[in-house]
Amino acid sequence: MLPLDSRTALVVVDVQKGILAMPPKEVADQLVEANVTIADAFHAAGLPVVWVHATGLPPGRVERPIPEDDELPEWFADLDGRLPAREGDLHIDKPRTISAFSRTDLAEKLRAEGVTQVVFSGIAMGAGVEASARSAFDEGFTVTVVSDAVVDGDPERQRASLDHDIPSIGGVATVAEVVADLAKR
Repeated sequence: MLPLDSRTALVVVDVQKGILAMPPKEVADQLVEANVTIADAFHAAGLPVVWVHATGLPPGRVERPIPEDDELPEWFADLDGRLPAREGDLHIDKPRTISAFSRTDLAEKLRAEGVTQVVFSGIAMGAGVEASARSAFDEGFTVTVVSDAVVDGDPERQRASLDHDIPSIGGVATVAEVVADLAKR
């Protein structure tokens, strides 16, 4: 949703070494580049940036299992070194959840900063990004997802999420639109 509120935070979901190893390299590189651009713009505007780290999935049974936490490499949740994480940025570990808000204090920390809107980017659009966006909406935040700063291993799921699901809880914008809005400050 544009224009952005005066106290908007960027939440970058799961752009970390272990997950970036899953898509093709060119897709991962484009995702990182888009997230560098948008994080730099938030930093320049003096707005909060949150880096979300997936540390495992909920313990429930699923049809498409992934490795257990103890099977993941030690570096799995480390941010990609190209990302512009700065001192003062917030880091949230998702404790075996899909949403960055479930079983974390993210909503409280954002409210303490006076945040009223959350802009989301990251991987996977139809999983961690959408789940976090839905939780943010449930928490009373205005939601925007940056369409060219997200990726999903399933293009159909990404398209459905951006075209149908997200507009029912917020809005969709591009990196260029968000950066241009932030530059007006």
